[in-house]
Amino acid sequence: FRQVKQAAAQALENAARELGITAEELADRIVPDLGFGKDGKRTFDYGKRSFTVRLTATLELEITNDQGKTVKSMPAPGKTDDPIAAEAYEAFKTMKKQIKTTVTAQRARLESALSVLRCWDTDRWKALFVENPIMHQFAMSLIWGVYEDGRLTDTFRYMEDGSFNTVDEDEFELPELGKIGLVHPVELEIETVDGWKRQLEDYEIKQSIDQLSRTVHILDESKAGEKTLEDFGGKKLNGLSLSGKLLGQGWYRGSVQDGGAFYCFWREDKDLGIGAELRFSGTAVGYDDGENVTVYDAVFYRGTVSRGSYVYDTLQNEQLVPLGEVPTRYYSEIVHQLTRATASSTERDADWKKNRHDQ
Repeated sequence: FRQVKQAAAQALENAARELGITAEELADRIVPDLGFGKDGKRTFDYGKRSFTVRLTATLELEITNDQGKTVKSMPAPGKTDDPIAAEAYEAFKTMKKQIKTTVTAQRARLESALSVLRCWDTDRWKALFVENPIMHQFAMSLIWGVYEDGRLTDTFRYMEDGSFNTVDEDEFELPELGKIGLVHPVELEIETVDGWKRQLEDYEIKQSIDQLSRTVHILDESKAGEKTLEDFGGKKLNGLSLSGKLLGQGWYRGSVQDGGAFYCFWREDKDLGIGAELRFSGTAVGYDDGENVTVYDAVFYRGTVSRGSYVYDTLQNEQLVPLGEVPTRYYSEIVHQLTRATASSTERDADWKKNRHDQ
């Protein structure tokens, strides 16, 4: 729910401001370890027997008994177990719920970091991705880059033994004062992408987020001066499908206007100082199930826009960013998200410009 998300985000920002750090830095600090040690293991004591739970590289739970034998699930306490077994069993069930929520939340944060090129200095990167047992598992499946002034200079992978290596499997040393971020395939040569893919395959590692295999979208130079992206114009699809996929990728519904309808979806990325808006034929809140809508165009804009119920949030031309000035990675990510959101469309209105009625 947007209001809950906004309230939570505001609370996080207020707390971060009190600490003199950014909201993302605070979010890094409060990633839970859920009782796991640095080795990615947590033991549940039943008294006469115990069970060890290990977080695997695929972010799943592997359970072994005190003889080292793998068991399918945590057993309920038996008659011969100590009274503490009941408490341990409940703690496991709670942890199992929390791990699902935590993994989902951190996967979304990493997707966002990939989209906007969020970087960590070396010490903070180590604190989050080496010291935290949950983020440690994420880190080992991803390809990282060292950046100087936003420019990629090196790529590396974090190995299970705690070392780092290059695409050629040479040893890599982290820079003491470097900036580390997730590499995006849009900034890599095809040979380098293929090399990293081979290495992950050789080690039988599945990436925790879609990184190297995500589709890259490059702007046609002939459209660099344009201020509207019309690649999806005229696509018709179920309104609930469009809404669900966009909201699931961090977008929001536009302001509710007369008749309880809204006519756009938007997202703003503060780290870049830029936002994106997708305009469509509109639908009334609560009545988008089963109703087809028509997608119009998308625009990029600078700064933030005031939005809310009956706030007519029309962008002004001077706020719009020419497509050629949108950061390459961000452009690729927005097109990637819109492609996913409109993938179910099987029909197109060739006269959508003439028929549009969102203004």
